[in-house]
Amino acid sequence: MSSHAIAILGENLVDLLVSPDASINAVVGGGPLNVARTIGRLGGEAHFVSGISSDAFGVFVRESLDESGVHSALPDALIEPTTLAIVELNALGPRYHFHLDNTAAFCLDADATTAALAAIADLSAMYFGTLGLLVEPMASLGEALIMSSPADTLIVIDPNCRPSAVRDPEEYRARVARLCTRADVVKVSTEDLAYLHPELSVRDAARRVLGHGATCVVVTDGAAAVTILTEHFEVTESVAPTPVVDTVGAGDALVGGFLTWWTGHDLTSRDLDDCDTLSSAIGAAIEISRLTCQRAGAESPRRDEVRALPGWRWL
Repeated sequence: MSSHAIAILGENLVDLLVSPDASINAVVGGGPLNVARTIGRLGGEAHFVSGISSDAFGVFVRESLDESGVHSALPDALIEPTTLAIVELNALGPRYHFHLDNTAAFCLDADATTAALAAIADLSAMYFGTLGLLVEPMASLGEALIMSSPADTLIVIDPNCRPSAVRDPEEYRARVARLCTRADVVKVSTEDLAYLHPELSVRDAARRVLGHGATCVVVTDGAAAVTILTEHFEVTESVAPTPVVDTVGAGDALVGGFLTWWTGHDLTSRDLDDCDTLSSAIGAAIEISRLTCQRAGAESPRRDEVRALPGWRWL
């Protein structure tokens, strides 16, 4: 497996999972952290760019990164508290409530963050997503870092929209549109597209994202097939029937699986025009997402667990 560094920019938090019987289970979470842990567990080189608290939850977060083989790009602990998400679990899917203000994840120093990224050798890809796109100062800093990234760095954007946390919907939509002008891959769910472009059908909304400038749009729809769109083709990858324990982190696992597969095969943004290669990458990533759904708490699989799968034998 080739080694290529991947920078993951965004929040870390602790999910307080509330079951229908009101029992509560605390697990580390946040879309970007889940992506980073997926990459690290599969053997990829993940560098997590996020502020981590010195509180008990922050220690929990750092331990989870360490055991997944993820590098913390900003090693100094912060005095601000850990970001929290209350996740109500039910048959219709999770509902989120957030405690975001003045929390460690988003308290990034521009100079230190820029220097940390510059110090990562052989940086091949950058990811930016979820709450980092809407909470300051990370939102503006992350946008600036993405827009100024080298042309040969693969950029992956995942809005992973959380409407309950959005304070200015129009500014949020405008930021996502701006980021899409630099994005090589934009991963969105059908729910994301309905929020970003409520006036459009799913397909037209995905085409609108392409129109903003993205090279490739990957659309997930729960257990339904994943749709891949570029300027030149549109294909679908089926999702095999899966016994679901919970769906928290399913999309993040897909993104982490894709980034690991893509960089592990020495591929770049130029290869996104190859329909067969892109379909193979998404097909392999779907398997990582499926395995994650079969476990509680966004626990993505490890390298030794997937090496027998057709899309991962190269590991």
